[in-house]
Amino acid sequence: MFHYINWKLHRYQNKIFIQNELFWVEIQYSGNKNEWEFFLYPYYDENKRTTVYFAFDTIEQKISFEEILKVNWVWPKTAFQIAAMPREELKEAIKTLDTKFFQSIPWIWPKSAKKILIELKWTFDLSDVAKMDVDQKLYKAIVSSMKWLGYEATSVKKVLQEYDWKITNENMTDVIKRVISKL
Repeated sequence: MFHYINWKLHRYQNKIFIQNELFWVEIQYSGNKNEWEFFLYPYYDENKRTTVYFAFDTIEQKISFEEILKVNWVWPKTAFQIAAMPREELKEAIKTLDTKFFQSIPWIWPKSAKKILIELKWTFDLSDVAKMDVDQKLYKAIVSSMKWLGYEATSVKKVLQEYDWKITNENMTDVIKRVISKL
């Protein structure tokens, strides 16, 4: 599976391809580049028994897509549309619970927009993770573990943001103990 490609983009009728000397890969792409580096997310469609590649201009868009794809009621094409939105507008829409912003995306109806907003509101903010200098998966694992133990996710995130040392796999047990002592 491809996850990063530095090739030329070709549009043929209503399809988009990335090409090198040996082969072409069909992709879903909403950017405007014609030749550069692309970050790919291979999605295996079980119904069609094929792999669909979603291409992004930045790694941040790909990470957003992966996080949005985990939300219930969101299919890959919808997650792709949401991830392609300007990041600041998306953050503001989530912060203000703007359902009309999400309803402007194809295949999202009012009830779905509300459900998606509620789930996105409770996912962790990637900018908070970047400020803490911690791996996203590790941060999410700690929050999930604490939620499983019955603690509220927002309280856990707040304590983690105030944590002084770098969070690593080696000190994760100590981090969890400290979070528990602060809650």
